[in-house]
Amino acid sequence: MPRLLIQNALVIDPARKLEKKLNLFIEDGRIKSLGPGFPGTARGSFELFDASGLWLMPGLIDMHVHTREPGMERAENLASAARAAAAGGITSILAMPNTEPPADSPALLRRLSEKAAALPVNIYFSAAVTRGRAGRELAGLKALKAAGALAFTDDGACVENSKLLTKALRLAKKLKTPVLEHAEASHLTGPGVMHECARARRLGVPGIPREAETYMVLRDLLLAGATGGPLHLQHLSCLESVELAAAARRRGIRVTAETCPHYFTLTCEDVRNAAFKMKPPLRERDDRAALIKGLADGTIDVIASDHAPHPAAEKTKGMIKAPFGVTGLETMLGLALTELVHKGVISRLRLAELMSANPARILGLKKKGGLAPGMDADLTLIEPFVEYRVGPRFYSRSANSPFIGRRLKGRAAATMVAGRFVFRRSQILR
Repeated sequence: MPRLLIQNALVIDPARKLEKKLNLFIEDGRIKSLGPGFPGTARGSFELFDASGLWLMPGLIDMHVHTREPGMERAENLASAARAAAAGGITSILAMPNTEPPADSPALLRRLSEKAAALPVNIYFSAAVTRGRAGRELAGLKALKAAGALAFTDDGACVENSKLLTKALRLAKKLKTPVLEHAEASHLTGPGVMHECARARRLGVPGIPREAETYMVLRDLLLAGATGGPLHLQHLSCLESVELAAAARRRGIRVTAETCPHYFTLTCEDVRNAAFKMKPPLRERDDRAALIKGLADGTIDVIASDHAPHPAAEKTKGMIKAPFGVTGLETMLGLALTELVHKGVISRLRLAELMSANPARILGLKKKGGLAPGMDADLTLIEPFVEYRVGPRFYSRSANSPFIGRRLKGRAAATMVAGRFVFRRSQILR
């Protein structure tokens, strides 16, 4: 492996609350040293990378990605998702199990992990909580954990059977593996395609009430409190969900939570077509404000993309028939910089917590999420002030983004995994 000295970067390490211009030396895929000047350990030949003007963070970790493989490779596959992640400054992703067939067997997880090992970023896998994601019986969670699953989830659907979720949380506690819950009461969602609001009525489409999310968030928190199981709430979109998570924390309930860039950036009033159709749907201004506050005050632990690619032909079927979901791997960092950091809502250190340190902690990735010597040399280098417009071309196989044409400030300049560059601006390295 190459030995590399990265010079003159503004180093941002959330684990040590460090924010300083330093040099970082990499050897054997790990961080060897971090400090001012020339490192004493850098004897012999090595490469130099001048990072003047760039921010250097622990590699970003996106713990909510739909890679679509197996079964839906027309929209995305492991290789294209890896390229899109690298272009977005993301060094590790957690793939969701709502594939065809669902990732509910150890054999499938092992096959996927073997294939992912040759790709430029770290791809980890979650496994289905229930067999076939059908919500009727638990999958073999212990065997799935042994096969490499970092989390359990039926994402794309909620575990609506409370007895099953209770059993899953108790077993997850023993396995020290989080349950990622898509909190949605399907009987309240019904045929809805966007948030139940004035905009939906103007567009003449059925709405999804906020209670479809908040009812299940409350139920999930009660069960987490009763079992002590490690619960992670996915893609929060409602003010009440943030309040419930904060109240649960105060009561000592073991819960973490995420939201996504579209929820802290857009509202239901922005919906124009199916490019803005996702689940949960875009909510109202007060909801967006609550999510932003939750990101700033620590109630929400993670920014995740919920990258959900679909072919253009599917997304042009109109609001009623088009599938839910938007792409996000390549826009997540830019949106967080533009809407949160540059607007003074959160600090650079907080951004690194939300997008690297906290996902690493939740998923048990002990060698990631920080820049101390001995940690994996997974790094994201950011050009913070460059301005550009999004798309319309993406490294992803799909381009179903509501942000095409939007002007952003800040993006990944380079992405490094295990001490090797896998992306530099204008060039993907395979």
